[in-house]
Amino acid sequence: MAEPARRVRDTPFAYACHRCRRCCHDKRIHVNPYEVARLARNRALSTTDVLERYTTAAGTELQTTDTGACVFLTDAGCGVHADRPLVCRLYPLGRHIDTDGGETFSELAPHPETEGVYSLFGTVDAYLEAQGVRPFTAAADRYLELITRLSARLSEAVQADPEVETDVRAALDAPTEGTIPEWLDLDRVVEAWRRERDLPPPATIEDAMAMHIEALDHGGPR
Repeated sequence: MAEPARRVRDTPFAYACHRCRRCCHDKRIHVNPYEVARLARNRALSTTDVLERYTTAAGTELQTTDTGACVFLTDAGCGVHADRPLVCRLYPLGRHIDTDGGETFSELAPHPETEGVYSLFGTVDAYLEAQGVRPFTAAADRYLELITRLSARLSEAVQADPEVETDVRAALDAPTEGTIPEWLDLDRVVEAWRRERDLPPPATIEDAMAMHIEALDHGGPR
């Protein structure tokens, strides 16, 4: 069966969530440092605490309970709804960025017993705006750009000196279950970066993200 055509922002689409919470089970919810920071502020914790308490896969995914539920799901629904990650806001859509920066969306297969209601009385863009995705997509794009830059630099370093490849592979393979790379910990990186340069604390999470990306872009605190 052919894959359905990808959607763009002006494609007709609407979805009404009826809070059945079935989409909050058996999912792998990937998070980036900005999303972890949002969850940390929601819980009045540091990003270090959130990464240690609520994530798995070396700090890149939210934990699930023994029943497969998201670690933040409560009897009343999402316990961090105001700061839920991008993939939760996009649901039942998935967002895709191609190598040229083009953006498309796919529709995820719903749970067979979902109570959500689909229609065409709207657009993808209107749905995304209603879900408050704008700061989250902006953050995701900035981290993707960072990873692209760092990957290019690593490739150049390996080409210039093949012996560097061993060190690069060791660094990439180092994270294992139960360990979280320090560079994912926004608060830790930002605190070290700003103290080294005598900078004021960031006023907003977006300011903290910008400082985090700047630190990583320049090799981190030294």
